[in-house]
Amino acid sequence: MLKKLLIVVMCIALLGFIGVGCKTEAAPDEEAMEEETAAGVDLTGVKIGFVNAGPDDYYAQFGNTFKAIAEDYGMDVTELNSDYKPEQELANVQDLIAKGVEAIAVITAGAEGSAATIEAANDAGVPIFFIAGKPAITSGTDLAGHVTDNFVIMGYQVGKWVIDNVEDPVAVNIPGFLGQGPAEGEIVGFDLAFTEAGLESPFLTASSEWQRTLAIPITQDLVISGREFNVLFACNEETAAGVLTVFEEQNVTGVTLVSCNGKEEGWAWLESGQMSATSPNPPSLNADISVQQIVRQLSGEDFLQYLQIMPWDVLTKDNLDKAIPWITADYLAGRTANEFQWDLAFYEKAYTDNADVFVDFDAKLVEYLANS
Repeated sequence: MLKKLLIVVMCIALLGFIGVGCKTEAAPDEEAMEEETAAGVDLTGVKIGFVNAGPDDYYAQFGNTFKAIAEDYGMDVTELNSDYKPEQELANVQDLIAKGVEAIAVITAGAEGSAATIEAANDAGVPIFFIAGKPAITSGTDLAGHVTDNFVIMGYQVGKWVIDNVEDPVAVNIPGFLGQGPAEGEIVGFDLAFTEAGLESPFLTASSEWQRTLAIPITQDLVISGREFNVLFACNEETAAGVLTVFEEQNVTGVTLVSCNGKEEGWAWLESGQMSATSPNPPSLNADISVQQIVRQLSGEDFLQYLQIMPWDVLTKDNLDKAIPWITADYLAGRTANEFQWDLAFYEKAYTDNADVFVDFDAKLVEYLANS
C-alpha cells in the first residue's frame, strides 16, 4: 500500500512540476491558437447550445466564460438551465436540437438521467459535450467530448493537506449535490487520505447541494449536536461561506476550514486565515477547454475525447499568485497575457502522460458508487 501511495504522490508531484495552472512563457498566444485550432474554418454565426446544471455561482461562471470564449470565435450561444432536474436537462437538449444548433455542451443535472440526454443528441446527429460530472453512457451512444476536474484527486489533495498540517485531525465533511458525481468524488478522495493515515473517516453530514443557504442550517445543527471536530471540509466555497456565517455567529474557534473551488471570494478567506486550504477547479478553465474541443470538432480536427484536469496543488495563502481567476473578465485578461496554462493541447499532454494516476482514482470512485 505504501509503495502504491508513493507512486501516486510522485505522479501528483510531477503534474505540479510540469506546471499545470502555472505561468509559462511557452503558452501560445490567443490569436495563434485560433488560427491553429480553427484550421481556416469560419465559425462566425455557428449556433451552439450550453445547458447549465442549476443556479449555482459555480455554474454561472461556467456559462459566463463559455459564452465569452465561444463568441470570441464568432459562435452564437444559447444557454438554458436545468435547475438540477434531469427531465429539464433532456427538455433543454431537445429544445436546442429543434433550434438547429451544431453542437451542445452540458453540465449534467444528474449522472443517471444524462443517458436520455445523450441518446437524444445522438439520434439527432448533434455532437454533445459534457463538462464536470461524468454522465451515464448507455450502449450504442457516446459523447463527442468530455472535460472535467478529477474530484477524487481534489478531495484527496485537500485531505492530504489536512493530514500534513493539522495535529490529530478529527474531520466533518459537508458534501455537495449527490448524484452528479463530483460530490461523491470529493467524499472518496478526502476519506482516502484519512484511511491511508490510519485515521477515522470524516463524519458525513447532509448535503449542502453546493449552496451557502443550505449549508447554514447544516452547520448550525452540527454545532448544536456537540460533536467534537477540529477540521471541517466544505465541499465548495459557497458552502464554506455558510459555514463561516455560523462560525462567526456562534463564535466557533479552533476549527480548520478547508474546501474546493479556489474562487476569488475564497482568496480573501485564505489571506485572512478564515479558511486554510482549497483545491482549485476554476470553471472558467473547464469552459474554455470545452469550447476548444467544440472548435476542433467543428473544424474536423482530432482531440482527446475524455479529458481530466488535476489541480497543480492546493491553494493556500502562500501561493495565491498562481490562482486562475473565476471572474470572466479577469480570466480573459490573464489568458491573453499567458499568465496561466489554458491551451487544450497542454492539458491533453498532461493527462496522457499521467493517465495511470487518473485511472487509479477513477476506479476508487466507481467502487464507492457501486457500494452506495
